[in-house]
Amino acid sequence: MNFAVHQAENKKIAEIQASEIVIHSTEDAMNLMGDLYYQGYDGLILHE
Repeated sequence: MNFAVHQAENKKIAEIQASEIVIHSTEDAMNLMGDLYYQGYDGLILHE
């Protein structure tokens, strides 16, 4: 799993790039969002 960082209107947005499924449960999603928030990200882009 890799992150691409985007800046938009003073917001730091993480785009998740992965070849496999990275979110298997609600807890996985909450952990990912919490980790990104802690690192200073304001948003998240996920591709289906």
